[in-house]
Amino acid sequence: MFYNISYISKVNLGSLNGSEGMGGNITPIKKISDNQGEEYAYISGQAQRRYLKETLLQLGERISAVSENGNPNFMEFNDKIYDKKKEKFQNKELMYKEFCDLDLFGYMLPKGGRRWSPVKVAPMVSLHPYKGEYDYLTRKKYVESESEKSGNIVQVEIDTLNYMRGNIVIDVEKIGNEINEYTYEATPMISKEEKINRINKLIDSIRFFNGGAKQSRNLEDISPKFVAITKQKTGNPFLLNSIYVDRYNNLDCQAIIDEINDNKTVIEKVKIGISRNIFKNENDIRKLLSDSGIEVTTITEAFDSIKDKQ
Repeated sequence: MFYNISYISKVNLGSLNGSEGMGGNITPIKKISDNQGEEYAYISGQAQRRYLKETLLQLGERISAVSENGNPNFMEFNDKIYDKKKEKFQNKELMYKEFCDLDLFGYMLPKGGRRWSPVKVAPMVSLHPYKGEYDYLTRKKYVESESEKSGNIVQVEIDTLNYMRGNIVIDVEKIGNEINEYTYEATPMISKEEKINRINKLIDSIRFFNGGAKQSRNLEDISPKFVAITKQKTGNPFLLNSIYVDRYNNLDCQAIIDEINDNKTVIEKVKIGISRNIFKNENDIRKLLSDSGIEVTTITEAFDSIKDKQ
């Protein structure tokens, strides 16, 4: 069983994922180019996974650290979970129970031992091209005399008044289970109640997604403002290439409906959530979805619909 979460976030002014320096005093953001030469801002899957971990931490979950040699740091459980001399696990059940991130996002140890991630994350990509805009800051220099005050002006690339589409697929059956990568045999590592709580907390972390670079002065909200959530038999993110918002802020809702209908063989449940004042054609979106038999709710209600109430 898979949860397919396809969503749109609204960007006001942000530098959400920094790229490699290009020399000089310019701090670039990550961008990709299409076959027409247009550049689009994106947030890598790796960065989003980090943001999800940090959101889980904010929600009260424990996440692992990394030691200097690249091994997981289990803190007070180090001696109980992992034998550093033999470089092997001693108590995987305790690791799964205490550290949700290694269960949800997988791991790979330097000397062997790995886990595939049950949570698959697509890079977030802007729906409109990067417009070449910059923010500016000053890096002060220390000087002995007040009359010699100076500083370097730094340019920081920013994405402005844009939309970003993202997609996360959760392999529900693998969470809380140790999976043999050759036989696919599943061995439970946590109780059913702990698994339900973990999945629900993961859903909350996506709903209240928090993260991004330069947040100290370019605070941005990248949580979903439109979301299509399906409970399905396969892990295909079928809406990934069907989300489009035109230059007048109109969402192409019919393309989403068509994709849902084309994939109804594998879909068991669908729910769509939308925030107000995000799209110009909001009323048309609600009517089209309702006429197609798809329930439209708030963002929170859509996420709550896939939570297990035990």
